Amino acid sequence: MKKHRILICGLIVLIYSAALAATASSSTEEQLKQLELRTGKASATSVGEYAKGELEAAKLSIGAAKINAAAGKEKEAIQKIELAEAQLNAAEARAAEKELIEKVALHRSELKKLEAQLERYRQGENN
Repeated sequence: MKKHRILICGLIVLIYSAALAATASSSTEEQLKQLELRTGKASATSVGEYAKGELEAAKLSIGAAKINAAAGKEKEAIQKIELAEAQLNAAEARAAEKELIEKVALHRSELKKLEAQLERYRQGENN
């Protein structure tokens, strides 16, 4: 009788752990889908123009995460997903930085034009 209880408990634990593994895999798959969507959207924006290297690295990490997920290597897949997210964040930051640098350069040139215009007005007042 004791053996039957142990066997039943063991079977319940096995079924429960299998259900948890399936849940973890579906959450990993969902993370991968969201990350792919985010990467696709980033490719169509300035990130695709200014941070191609970082964006390509993120795509490679997503591919590696897919391979690990398909092989049942949940831990490695999650690590690659986290790496891809970090690479995508870096790409977005790099693109934002380059856009700001361009804006600053534009504002500086406008400022120089206005300063030159002001100097001409001042010289006109002196004459």
